[in-house]
Amino acid sequence: MQIKQRLENGFLPTNTIYLCLPDPEGKRVGSGGATLAVIKNLIEREGMENLSKKRILLIHSGGDSKRIPQYSACGKLFSPVPRLLPDGSTSTLFDEFYIQLSSMPERVGGGMLVLSGDVLLLFNPLQVSLDSKGATAISIKAPVETGSHHGVFLTDSDGYVTEFLHKQTVSALHEKGAVNSQGNIDIDTGIVWMDGSLVSQFASLVETETLFQQFVNEKARLSFYGDFLYPLSRHATEERFLSQGAEHEINDSLLTCRKKLWTILQNDQLAITKLSPAQFLHFGTTEELRELTTSQVDDYQSFGWSRHILSVGESSSKDYATQTSLINNGAQVGEQSYIEDSYLELGTVIGRRCVVSSVNGEGVAFSIPDNTVVHSLKLFGNKYCIRFYGVQDNPKQGMWFGLSILDVLESLSVPVSSVFDSSDTSLWNARLFPVCAEREESLRWMQKIIGWINSRNIDSVDRAAWLQAERKSLATSFHVADTETALTWQEHLETQIRASLFCNAIDTGKSHEEASKYLMHARSLVSSLETVLDLLKSYSFSTQLRLYKSISLLIPEGSLLDGKTAVYYEDLCYKILSDEVNVRHISTHNKLTYKPANLGDSVSVELPVRVNWGGGWSDTPPYCLEFGGTVLNAAITIQGKRPVHAKASILAEPVVRFVCKDSSLSKEFTSLQPLLTCSNPNDPFALHKAVLCACGIIRENQGTLSEQLAEHRGGIELETQASVPKGSGLGASSVLAGACVKAITKLLGADLDNEELSSLTLCVEQLMSTGGGWQDQIGGLVPGIKVIQTKPGIDQTFSIRSLELSDSVLRELSERFVLVYTGQRRLARNILREVVGKVLTRDYETMQVMQAIQRLAILMAYELERGNVTEFAFLLDKHWELSVKLDRGTTNTCIEYIFSCCEDLIDGKFVAGAGGGGFLMMVLKQGRTKEELNYRLESMFQDSGVAIWDCDFAMEG
Repeated sequence: MQIKQRLENGFLPTNTIYLCLPDPEGKRVGSGGATLAVIKNLIEREGMENLSKKRILLIHSGGDSKRIPQYSACGKLFSPVPRLLPDGSTSTLFDEFYIQLSSMPERVGGGMLVLSGDVLLLFNPLQVSLDSKGATAISIKAPVETGSHHGVFLTDSDGYVTEFLHKQTVSALHEKGAVNSQGNIDIDTGIVWMDGSLVSQFASLVETETLFQQFVNEKARLSFYGDFLYPLSRHATEERFLSQGAEHEINDSLLTCRKKLWTILQNDQLAITKLSPAQFLHFGTTEELRELTTSQVDDYQSFGWSRHILSVGESSSKDYATQTSLINNGAQVGEQSYIEDSYLELGTVIGRRCVVSSVNGEGVAFSIPDNTVVHSLKLFGNKYCIRFYGVQDNPKQGMWFGLSILDVLESLSVPVSSVFDSSDTSLWNARLFPVCAEREESLRWMQKIIGWINSRNIDSVDRAAWLQAERKSLATSFHVADTETALTWQEHLETQIRASLFCNAIDTGKSHEEASKYLMHARSLVSSLETVLDLLKSYSFSTQLRLYKSISLLIPEGSLLDGKTAVYYEDLCYKILSDEVNVRHISTHNKLTYKPANLGDSVSVELPVRVNWGGGWSDTPPYCLEFGGTVLNAAITIQGKRPVHAKASILAEPVVRFVCKDSSLSKEFTSLQPLLTCSNPNDPFALHKAVLCACGIIRENQGTLSEQLAEHRGGIELETQASVPKGSGLGASSVLAGACVKAITKLLGADLDNEELSSLTLCVEQLMSTGGGWQDQIGGLVPGIKVIQTKPGIDQTFSIRSLELSDSVLRELSERFVLVYTGQRRLARNILREVVGKVLTRDYETMQVMQAIQRLAILMAYELERGNVTEFAFLLDKHWELSVKLDRGTTNTCIEYIFSCCEDLIDGKFVAGAGGGGFLMMVLKQGRTKEELNYRLESMFQDSGVAIWDCDFAMEG
């Protein structure tokens, strides 16, 4: 299943054959017997004559994993290594082996590379030379103390092994001369290369079934390292070989095999390749694992090791390690503890130097004392078994939490026969761990039993219940483990973690690109996104916006998420933004008390448009809501007139009438529902509808249209006109919305200040789904040249400061500032979505530009107030460069051509509004005139509509 997962995820090459071969009939045949069983299988698959040409990687990964029982079910070969792989997945010993050795096949011919599955060797594989005939062992230097637990090579000056010392004492290694002056030995790493001819020699031992039965059996239990390598050392003799210690026991069956092995191997030699620098890491015991992942992990940072791998949550102590775990806030984990593949609930307390593996504590808080190992197994039949013991316990011995098991049983008045089925009273064989139908029950049993051990006390009811319960030992429990369900649980937990890490990354301001790495490497992107949808509701509205935007970008093309398309989630993002702004602002303004109007009453409003000079985009939600905004703009008249007109009137009949004088359109409404739909950009009356909704004149589910109009003693007519081209970039639509809001509220007796009017106009923009900001309406509602600023927050409060310019500076600015119409139209909504989308995804360049243009706005104001119009023009030009970086749609060939034709006449240039068309702004060089520029434009663009439009600053309200 582990190999299948990696193949399905594209981690392993598919043109390689992968075989997972247990010992024949489940019997223990030793590492040597297992090697011969593999060779026998390959003979049957590939043929004897082809075997020597094959390149074979053989990893010994059998055994019960007695000293690190949490890996008994999955095998130590797939125990985790504390780092993320380049593809973002968590690593295991197997993955490290495969990556490290992947460069070797192209450098060798036929043969077999054999290695042990519980040792991680950190080295440069390019150092490895496998040119010697026969066998080559790979060795590194290690402290003599390490050598006492492993094989050690004695070598001669020719680079061949003279003697193989297997698990000798420190003193014996010194006596043999195996220890150098630095106290190191040449340790056997377990990696051995056998060339094709040697593989063929071993194959000759098992080419028939009779031979196979002789060499591969439970009695002989041949050792790869003791029985296959020992005869290859130069000083080996047959007599010493036959008396060499055995993996099981020396018996006739083993001796018969050894004699034949000596016959075929006595003329071969074992070469040695010594690697340096290199590091030998043994994942042999629970304590070794805990130390490697906690106190020693920093020593391997250069290999990408980390204390926390693909995990969520923080405990009060940060001096612990996690891998693929979810720790809820409020859970406590003691220092130097290691948590893997686990979910720890709020209230859970893990002591110091503990190891917690594969525990699903969701919904259940539990506590364990210092130095405790807890490992949960899901068993066949949908049952659970939690095994627990001391970190330093050796399950091969009879100790439990550092105490004699027999003494513990005696103190609890528990018969030994109820725990042990044989004379072997080791922890490995002790039936101590109840089998439960529910995981919560298994956790409760664990806590209860640990309490018995600590107190040496148990009541009779608990004792009887425990004795009557089905119980498993470390030995028997893993044999009935439902490993497929365990892998499924790990995948589910990893999905939750990746989704949580993704959401947290978005919540803390990481870019979409950074955050999405957590999901892009998930086994199932769609499953991870479904989990994100579940988690999303617990985050703030601004984070939800960003999450929905990211979801829309991550949904694979042609796929659905919860039955919805990517476009649906992008639209939902902007709908949430609109709803939040409107709920906050409309709820405030709906508290306004309107006075009953009189039949025939009307209010007319005329406003200037605005030109934007600095900081535009920073006023647009959600940017301004999260970071605040800074804008410099100016109110202007066009051809001596205020071009934006709105008129609100009270009608005798209970209807709503809209009149759009620009397009000579009008329409009456006698029912409520059509007035509530105001987000269609093709609706000529979308703005009119949004104004009535934002101002609280029209409300959903609060009576009929006639009933709502009766509050104002008649129907309402809203007439509009904007005497500038659509898509001009002068903010006309927003200023028109502001004019309408001002006319309606004034008509009904609510005299709002400019800040309140701007806030309501922002609601209008959001209801229309145009996604605009607040600078346009303020630009028209507030006269003059001003800096407008807000602080972060949903409720945007405006600080408006009018620039204090001398008459001479204002006159110079009026003479040098020019508006040029391009003849092009653009729809701000599309450009807005592009830029807002980049803000939502925290595009790095976009966020940098957004900060820079706000600083420029302040600098522009500073230079104008100093009277330096030329420096203002240079800053405007700088702003233009940044705006193009922000969105390439800001400019186009026509705009660039117009600017290039005027380059020698101007100091600064910019585009009005979001760009892409409409009006261009230019600041003439000193001494140049508008007449010169106009002549240049007329001669270049002749009757195409590209021309200067007369404008002036509207300094009075």
